[in-house]
Amino acid sequence: MDKLKSLIVFMRSAQCCSFSVAARQLGMAPSAVSRAVLRLEDELGVRLLQRTTRSLTLTEEGNRFYEHCQQILNDLEEAELEVKQSQSMPIGTLRLDLSFVFGKMHIAPALLRFAAQYPEVNLNVSFNDRLIDLIEEGIDATVRIGNSSDSSLIMHHLATTGFITCASPHYLAQYGTPTTLTELLQHRCVSFIFQQTRREAKWKFELDGKAVNLSVDSYLQFDNSEVILAAVIQGAGMVQLPKFIVAQAIARGDLQPILQSYATQLRLPISVLYPQKRYLSAKVRVFVKFMTELAAALKRVDVVD
Repeated sequence: MDKLKSLIVFMRSAQCCSFSVAARQLGMAPSAVSRAVLRLEDELGVRLLQRTTRSLTLTEEGNRFYEHCQQILNDLEEAELEVKQSQSMPIGTLRLDLSFVFGKMHIAPALLRFAAQYPEVNLNVSFNDRLIDLIEEGIDATVRIGNSSDSSLIMHHLATTGFITCASPHYLAQYGTPTTLTELLQHRCVSFIFQQTRREAKWKFELDGKAVNLSVDSYLQFDNSEVILAAVIQGAGMVQLPKFIVAQAIARGDLQPILQSYATQLRLPISVLYPQKRYLSAKVRVFVKFMTELAAALKRVDVVD
């Protein structure tokens, strides 16, 4: 009798508290079940089951061994199902909730390619930056910028994004280019404000090796990064935004980085998050793979780090 079958016989005997009951369930002779457990005990050099005329009970060592056996069988079952699922075709509705700007700018244009690649998957996609309960709202996966403290979620890292301070060439030609943080405070600035608090986001820099959070005197404040981007491209003033928002405008020459010697080293993670489940569905698995490949492509064109 192989080792795995011995473990199964031992566990069933412990569960049934009886060799005879375990034997009936396993389709074995009671004597064969008893001998299998005895051989296992001899191999381990410990008593696993305490026998009485009426029942079997786990010893202290047997109880610890039972827990280890349970984990072994769980891992084996999970491995088998994972292999089986890896061969299954993704199918059904995939409900996604994407970070508002990153999702619209960089994921949405690629979703048609995902849909063509997996025609049996129906996409149901929302865009927002609010904190959501994925399980309560029936969301299969989300893409978010920043760290998550939700231990119920698996966080699959894709990339990071830093912050870039920039302005349009037209603005810089008209008002000049600041070379210090003090000079920056003399310029027209456009800032992001948080919807819930209506507070202005501080600008992040590094000075003499130390992180600096700077409050600028912004004459324009918006709670939408796309509106800010459009205004700054038109020459409204200076801005600091995540790299993934301004990278393409910089590549086109619509914006120009400034104060690069003061650039913050802070990086925010970009991740796919999904609920912890024992088995990952095929549709979520292929979406994570798709996002990993998309992130790699965005890194190649310097949109993310």
